[in-house]
Amino acid sequence: MRTTPKSRVLNFDSGVSRRAMLKASGALVVSFALAPSDVFGQAVATLVGNPSKDVDGWLSIGADGTVTAYTGKCEMGQGLFTAQTQLVAEELCVQVERVKLIQCITGTTPDQGVTSGAQSHPQNFNHANLALAAATAREALLQMAAKQWGVPVERLTAGNGIVSQGARTISYGELIGNRQFNLTLNTNAKRKPPREWTVMGNPVKRLDMPAMVTGTLEYVHNVRVPGMVHGRVVRPPTVGATVVSVDESSVSGMPGFIKVVVKNNFIGVVCEKQWQAVQAANRLKVAWKPGPALPPQASFYDYMRKQPSRDTLLVDSKDVEATLASAAQ
Repeated sequence: MRTTPKSRVLNFDSGVSRRAMLKASGALVVSFALAPSDVFGQAVATLVGNPSKDVDGWLSIGADGTVTAYTGKCEMGQGLFTAQTQLVAEELCVQVERVKLIQCITGTTPDQGVTSGAQSHPQNFNHANLALAAATAREALLQMAAKQWGVPVERLTAGNGIVSQGARTISYGELIGNRQFNLTLNTNAKRKPPREWTVMGNPVKRLDMPAMVTGTLEYVHNVRVPGMVHGRVVRPPTVGATVVSVDESSVSGMPGFIKVVVKNNFIGVVCEKQWQAVQAANRLKVAWKPGPALPPQASFYDYMRKQPSRDTLLVDSKDVEATLASAAQ
């Protein structure tokens, strides 16, 4: 990884000037000395997935006003389940207890790629996805009530799962309960400003903690489904190694063995139990053709600098050169 060609190279062996650091961070340019394929684009696609553009792909409201929300970003101990529930409650103006969050079920929740890299908050809490779906739904509910009552939407307010105009009220359940919104996400839908927050930014007890401490939470390691078997990947000894031959007979007599899977240079074993798969993967005899040798570590930096590269701008303020030119040296 390096900075733009016009800026100084930043590495741990040379001094880093303030000007070079500002220039590199101001343009946020990342260059990859890799093959010409769009590796960065593939990485981004894996990280963000292909989430729904429709409100109904993110949430629904029952006849009793209960909100069911869907997310592709999962809880991994970081408190994200509770935070996302707060987000939906805040934007839809309902109590946290009225929100049921469904996370990471293939075919049910939005495809949001992987949960990693501290990207769950930027993707779901800023100006898209879950936050935008809830904001779009709130504005749609206000519009429904305004149309039903024949009054300007500006005169209405939303709170505690109802739309009000003075003493007149109508619940979300009455407006849309058990029906679809049939709306695309509205990029112009206004998020609630922080000064109006009543749920976000306030302490909430972890919603998933009771299940954890009572032993009722089902961790992924403990998931069991009918007919479930276990697989284990057999890793190559070096980067770029290719398969020459696989001796299935070396493991076929082991307890619980089911099959060896070979697809090009991918090898895996399948067994009845996890530990059996681990043992079979360790014992399977595979002949590998070594991949290209890596350059010596001592000269690796110079090797990387000589590889084809390209610049990818994550953020471009378009004024870096002008700002630096006018800044104090």
